[in-house]
Amino acid sequence: MVQPTTMANDPFKAPRQSESDCVQLFDSHPQAMWVYDVETLQFLMVNDAAVALYGYSRQDFSKMTIRDIRPPEDVPALLESATQGPRGIEESGVWRHRLKDGRIIFAEISSHAFDYEGRNARLMMAQDVTGRLAAEQKIRESEELFRAVSSVTTDVIWDWNVVTGNIWWSEGLKTVFGHSPEESRRNLEFWKVHVHPDDLERVLGSTQAAIDSKEQNWGDQYRFFRGDGSIAHVEDSAYIIYDGQRKPVRCVGGMTDVSARKEAEDKLGQQAALLDMARDAIIVHDIDQRILFWNKGAERIYGWTAKEAVGQSLGQLLYCDELNLLAYVAAVVATGDWSGEIAQRRKDGSRIDVEVRCSLMRDGDGSPRSILSINSDITRRLAVEEQLRQAQKLEAVGQLTGGVAHDFNNLLTVILGNAEVLAERLSEDESLRRLAEMTSAAAQRGADLIHRLLAFARRQALEPQAVDLNLLLKNIDGLLRRALSENIEVEFIQSAGLWNALVDPSQLETAILNLCINARDAMPSGGRLMIETRNISIDKDDDVDWNADISPGQYVIMAISDTGIGMEPHVLTRAFEPFFTTKEVGKGSGLGLSMVFGFAKQSNGHVKIYSKPGQGTTVKMYLPKAIQAEKEVKPYANHANLPKGSEKILLVEDDELVLSYVAAQLENLGYQIISARNGQEGLHALREVADIDLLFTDVIMPGNLNGCQLAEEARKIQPDIPILLTSGYAENAVIHQGTLDLGVDFLTKPYRPGDLAAKVRLILDGNNGRQLI
Repeated sequence: MVQPTTMANDPFKAPRQSESDCVQLFDSHPQAMWVYDVETLQFLMVNDAAVALYGYSRQDFSKMTIRDIRPPEDVPALLESATQGPRGIEESGVWRHRLKDGRIIFAEISSHAFDYEGRNARLMMAQDVTGRLAAEQKIRESEELFRAVSSVTTDVIWDWNVVTGNIWWSEGLKTVFGHSPEESRRNLEFWKVHVHPDDLERVLGSTQAAIDSKEQNWGDQYRFFRGDGSIAHVEDSAYIIYDGQRKPVRCVGGMTDVSARKEAEDKLGQQAALLDMARDAIIVHDIDQRILFWNKGAERIYGWTAKEAVGQSLGQLLYCDELNLLAYVAAVVATGDWSGEIAQRRKDGSRIDVEVRCSLMRDGDGSPRSILSINSDITRRLAVEEQLRQAQKLEAVGQLTGGVAHDFNNLLTVILGNAEVLAERLSEDESLRRLAEMTSAAAQRGADLIHRLLAFARRQALEPQAVDLNLLLKNIDGLLRRALSENIEVEFIQSAGLWNALVDPSQLETAILNLCINARDAMPSGGRLMIETRNISIDKDDDVDWNADISPGQYVIMAISDTGIGMEPHVLTRAFEPFFTTKEVGKGSGLGLSMVFGFAKQSNGHVKIYSKPGQGTTVKMYLPKAIQAEKEVKPYANHANLPKGSEKILLVEDDELVLSYVAAQLENLGYQIISARNGQEGLHALREVADIDLLFTDVIMPGNLNGCQLAEEARKIQPDIPILLTSGYAENAVIHQGTLDLGVDFLTKPYRPGDLAAKVRLILDGNNGRQLI
């Protein structure tokens, strides 16, 4: 039986215990144990754990020695260890043991010498540490690999023990950043000191956040001080290791100096910022039309953001007809560059005209790689150029119109006046009187036609005054409704607080009537007519497609809209041309819109048409705001009884027919007439005759002295002499900025005998004759 020993840790030492208790303790011990004879090396006892570990039965062990559980090559060392160890001293170590199935394990051995039934014996305790040693070997190999990698990589490798706080740095710390790894292998304080203070709190926060969320990977970017004090930009990343309780125990990471890349990125960013400052669209796309770069200018011009555009097909994004794109891409590839004008579209679907300048970009081997395109939005410029061409065309027509109107109105003055006189004198002969009346009516229609032409040509004499458009519309409401069909609904939208407009009220009424009649004709089956008034302020920076045609300022808008058939684009572009009409022959002169255009422009305003087929038409008149109220024009004189007089009048007229007609009319009214055929004759008469009561002169006359110049000379000779100017064509000598010169009395040709008599009498009586008759 087992004899107790004196060793304190002897498992068989069981004071005050029975021998059976010791045997039971030996057999039940969880660690493999056996007793062997030191001299014979024979197993004397084994416990259950040893049987389980080695695979031999108790009977097998009873026939074996400890040499049988050792590989043959290890037996010499075993024998030496067993015989040399002094009695009573614990010996331990790791030995290779062989199991019954032939497998080799590593066993960590503890031995105790003691007496066993009078024999020199040893108690052995064995623990299988094969797995632990294998793991330790892997760790050693891993660490060796870790050290090897850290010695060859350009990154700085670090290993942080989260529990102790110690950190290990690779030699790259000195190579890359100039710090000694030995001096910094203590704790995190070295690292904290060298992280830029503006970045430290953020980086520590991101590290803690990764640990708190149990993330396996962490990464951040920050600034790090080199050994010489300079600042490096670094990218740092790590792998976080947790224990069984998911507590962090270790972080292994790598820190890369990305200063050069950061500098390059900053330069690229600066270059991109400069490109984004350009107002032009700068686009780069590959040969397959895939968009690679899209600057802020492209975003402003086209409406798509860079995020939306990059990666998209240029043709599908900007072109309704991709054939145009294919053609210019082929031209760029063939020649290396190309420039021209192309129609494209915006994100909202609207058309845009751009001037394109393209250059081909090649690979290192010379193969076409991509195309750089700089696009300028010329939509507005083309529109202004078209407006200029249109204005020049209309100006040419206006010049021609003015010349014709001068001569034609002289003829109409005679025809209209004589026809009216004949109609009065032939009152008893009905057939002749009707002929005279027909002549008078035809002459009046001619006068109206000339008036419209002069309105278009902006050569009519206007007398603007402060006009309340809402009140004017109220006054002509009945007239408008009579001119429209019963199946047309009329709606007025009048803004409160409407400014007064500075405009000739009678001409405005005519313009409104013309627009309403046009709207009526565009709605043959009925519809809705809307007349709206409102205020608007136009700044010089307002982005409107016509602001080159109107000065900044405050305007009153009158908009007349219909729900009619609308206009095709080619019709809309010609809408203001005189004599252009889409109506049937005899149903329109083509001068209605022309007159409105000329009236608005001469009033220092503007007119704009918006129309689409099937969607109706809107005409907007922009009329300048009146700065201050002006005196209202007095009603015209009643011409039923022609006023007469006996004053002496100097009549200057280069047209013989007009001169004779007017002289006869005035003489019939009792006036004394001195006739002159040009300015020089008129000036001579002024110098020869001292008591002339009125100078009545045509404006446009041949020679070096026109009517206005004659009036100036007359005032030098006779400062208080009343002067009445007349013309069928108001040139700049009389009209400035669309209105009559201050202090000028004017009689527009052609005029009736009653108009002539009333105007002359008003001036001679000293009344304000500044009204157009």
